[in-house]
Amino acid sequence: MLQAMRSGAKSPIMKAFLVFLAGGFALWGVGDITTGLIGGSDKAVSASDESLSPREVALEFERARRNYLPNSSTGEALQTGLLTEIVGSLSRAVIFNAENNTQGLTVTRSMQRDAVANEANFQDDMGTFSEGRFMQTLASAGISEAEYLGRVDSSLKRDQLTRALASGVASNKSADNLLTKYELQQRVVKMQSFAVDADSINAPSDADLDAYFSENKSSYDAPMVRSARVGYISAPLIEADVKISENMVEDAFGTRIDEFSTPETRVVRQMVFDNTEKADEARARLDKGDDFNTVAADMLNWTENDVMLGTVTRDGLDGAIADAVFDADVNIATGPVESLFGHHVLIVDEITEGGNATLDDVRDEITRTLRSEEAIDLLYERANLLEDDIASGASLDEAIGKAGGKIITINDIDRNGFDIDGKPMDDDSDVAQDSAIIEAIWINDIGSLSVLQEASEDMFFIVDVTAETDARPRMLDEVKDRAIKDLMFVQAIKAARASAEAAIANPISFDSIEPSAKFRRNGMGLDHEAARLIANTAFGQENGASGVVETGTEAIAVMTSDIIEAEQTEVDETNKMVADIMKNAITEDVISFMAINLSQKHDLQINIEPVRQLLVGSQQ
Repeated sequence: MLQAMRSGAKSPIMKAFLVFLAGGFALWGVGDITTGLIGGSDKAVSASDESLSPREVALEFERARRNYLPNSSTGEALQTGLLTEIVGSLSRAVIFNAENNTQGLTVTRSMQRDAVANEANFQDDMGTFSEGRFMQTLASAGISEAEYLGRVDSSLKRDQLTRALASGVASNKSADNLLTKYELQQRVVKMQSFAVDADSINAPSDADLDAYFSENKSSYDAPMVRSARVGYISAPLIEADVKISENMVEDAFGTRIDEFSTPETRVVRQMVFDNTEKADEARARLDKGDDFNTVAADMLNWTENDVMLGTVTRDGLDGAIADAVFDADVNIATGPVESLFGHHVLIVDEITEGGNATLDDVRDEITRTLRSEEAIDLLYERANLLEDDIASGASLDEAIGKAGGKIITINDIDRNGFDIDGKPMDDDSDVAQDSAIIEAIWINDIGSLSVLQEASEDMFFIVDVTAETDARPRMLDEVKDRAIKDLMFVQAIKAARASAEAAIANPISFDSIEPSAKFRRNGMGLDHEAARLIANTAFGQENGASGVVETGTEAIAVMTSDIIEAEQTEVDETNKMVADIMKNAITEDVISFMAINLSQKHDLQINIEPVRQLLVGSQQ
C-alpha cells in the first residue's frame, strides 16, 4: 500500500512514530498508575468504549524496550519506569480515541497519504519520501504497516480535535528574539594548558603528610563492612551437565528452519503515476526499448535515486506489487500495478536466490542454543532441589556441591558493594557486584543462611553472613600509601593551577597563542574534551578577561579574546525555530489540560498489575 509515495502536503503529525511517548501521568494529572485503578484484568486501559488489553500494553512496552533500551532486560526496563511512561502515553491515546468516536471524526485516504509521505523519518536527504526507509524503519521498530496506519488515523483525528485550541497558541516575539541572540552569541579564546603531573611532585615529608592526614582523616575512615560466603548456581555453571541428543538437534532444526532460511531478494526500480494513461504510456516506451531512468526523468522529473526502490523481499511488499515484482524476469518491465498511491511501473535489476541451510551447516549453532536453553530449564530444577536440601538440614557446602554450583568468600564489603577503601570488589565472577547479592548480605542475620534468591543472568544464590565490622577511624599507618598518593595528587593540582594563574598574571604570555575556533555556549565548535567547562568560563567573563579551568588532569588558563554577536539574518532564521519550539511546548501543555478533562469525561480506568504480571512472567 505504501510502496510509492513521492509527494504530499505538509502534516504536523507523527514526529515520534516508533512509540507514543507524549508524556506520563505526572505530566497531566491522571494519578499514580503503579497502584492500579478500578478495572478488570481484561482491560489494562479503558475510556468509554475504547480499551487496551494487558497483552497489547505489554507488547508496546517490549517494543519500546527493544528500541530505546536495547541492552536492558525486561526487569531492568521495569525498574527505570518505562512501563509508567508507556501506560501514560497509551492512556492519553485511548482518551483521545474515545473523544474522537464521540465527535464522529473521520480520516480520508488523502489525509493519510499526505501524513505518511511527509513524515521526516521516512524521507531521504533530498526531503523526498523513501520507501526503503519506510520499510526499514517499521521493520526495525516491529510495527506492521496496518498498525502504523492505524496510529496515523488516531493522530490525524486528535489533530482535528485539538487544532482549534492549538491554533491560538503563540510565543512572545520579543522574548524569542532575546533568547535567540543570547544562544547564538559566540566566543573565541586563547588557552594555555598545564598538566597535573603527580610524578613530578616530590614525596611529602612526614610533617606534611601528618598535617594532610589530620585535615582529611575522616575521608579515610573505614565504613561498616560485612564478610559472607555466597553459594550460587547458574546456567553457565551447569551447562556441562546438559546432554543434547541428535534427535533434539534434528527436531529443533525442523522447528526453526525459518531462522536458517534466506529469503529471495530483488533489486527493483519503479515509477508511480497518478493515472493509468500515463502509466500505460511509460510501459509502452519501455517495451519499445527506452531506458527506464530516461522515461522516469522525462515523464516524472525523477532522478536515479527517486526510481530506486532498492533490495526487497516478497514479505516487504504489498500484495499486488509483490506478485508483480516476484513474477517478473530481470530487465523486463512489469505493470502498471495499482496501489493506494498510484499506478506502478516496475523493473527488476537483479535477483538473489534464497535458500535453506543444511543441518550440518548449523548443527553447532543449534547445539549451543539448545544447551543454553536446557541449562536454564535445568537451573530451575536444581534450584528447587537446592532449596529442599537446605530445608532438610544440609550444609551450604553440601547443598551447593550437590547442585553443581560454587561458593565464593566476599570479605569486607560495604552496603554499596565497595571494599574498605571505596573501590569495587575485586571478583572475577562478578558475584560481588550483583545488587541482589549485596542487598542479601546486608539484610540477613549473621550466622544464618538466607533463603534461596534469584540474581541476574540466570543465577540463584544463598548467602551466609559470617562477620560484621563496625565503622571506625583508621590510623595513618593503615592508609599511608594511599594518603601519600592522594597528597601528591593534590599538590600536583595546586602546582598546575599556580602555573595557570601565573600565565594569567602575565597577559603577554597569550600573545603568541593561536586563538581557538569560535564556539557556542554549550562548547559546540571547540575541539576540546573540556569544551563545556571552557565555554562556561569564557561566557562568564568580559572580553580580554581570563580565568582558570580545572579538569582533574590539567589546569587551563582561558582568556576570552573575542565576543561575536550573531548576524541579524541568522537571528531571524533561528527565531522561527525558537518560536516553533515554544509554540509546540505551549501546545503540549494545552493538550495536556484537555486530556485531564477528557479523562474525567470518559471515565479513564487503569489496571497495571496484569501488564506487570505478563512482563514478569515472560522472564520466568
